[in-house]
Amino acid sequence: MQVSALSAASTTYTPAGKSMSVSQALAALKVNSRMKVSIADTAENISANLKDLNTLQKQIIQVGFTNASSKVNLTSSQAKNNQNLLSKFPENTLVLNDGFDVLNGNISTLRSLNSQISKMIITPSTGLSKQMISPWDSQLWSKSVNGKFEIQTHVDTSGSATAPSTSTTNQVSLVQAGGSPQFIGYDDTQALAINYKGLKALDDMGMLTGIESLKGSAINATVTEGKYLTDLFNKYSTEFYLNIRDTSANISKNIDFLANNNKKIAGITQIGSIKPLQISHAQNVKADKALSKMKNAYSLILIG
Repeated sequence: MQVSALSAASTTYTPAGKSMSVSQALAALKVNSRMKVSIADTAENISANLKDLNTLQKQIIQVGFTNASSKVNLTSSQAKNNQNLLSKFPENTLVLNDGFDVLNGNISTLRSLNSQISKMIITPSTGLSKQMISPWDSQLWSKSVNGKFEIQTHVDTSGSATAPSTSTTNQVSLVQAGGSPQFIGYDDTQALAINYKGLKALDDMGMLTGIESLKGSAINATVTEGKYLTDLFNKYSTEFYLNIRDTSANISKNIDFLANNNKKIAGITQIGSIKPLQISHAQNVKADKALSKMKNAYSLILIG
């Protein structure tokens, strides 16, 4: 029986699930460029070999750190150039150091690496100019350790970020705008409610300088979202209107809020299983004008 000679590459074997150091992985991939590897090494070794690893990123399944608390420091341009490799890193392992304009110019990369980004250091940190951002990115920018941000909510032909778009199924997708990036008014207005936690984080950190007044749009929001946005908008003297969409139970529980903010409410819609609102006689009188903005039929159970 004739036995064919075996090449070195064909005899290379890596047990499934076993991780290699960077040097082991690079050596193994020189022998067999088609094998798949997982890497576990120090952040320093991974960072020092980033260029070589990125060249072979299609063969890398995942990258783990043996010194878990360590981070990899990059500029946003480096993040863009190594985006596919970095997406295989653990969460909260990247620190980006760059100027706001450069970071914002690579916003699509930052969005895709959001879970991997631990923090962003904006240089120069002493800059006092406002940095205009879309509300879609408020949670991303709240990872910054410095900066002064203003939320922009209207179409700006000179825009400074990529424009998000929402589908009819209310699932958010992010798309690159053609030509000069610009904001989409309706989508960014709705983003204020969806991303209110990011706005709160920026405000709590003292990095939010304002929210541009809305121009003819009302925000679809739950009562919880509406409560926070009202506090935030009033703080920055921002013009706003709310379309409250919530369950009968939540509307009942928060009838005083609706009554007190009637002038800012464009409409109220019950969603889910519609049931009678349970409020007191006094609340019914106080909330009369707000309840007149109900978009669907409602009934009351007066208590107390």
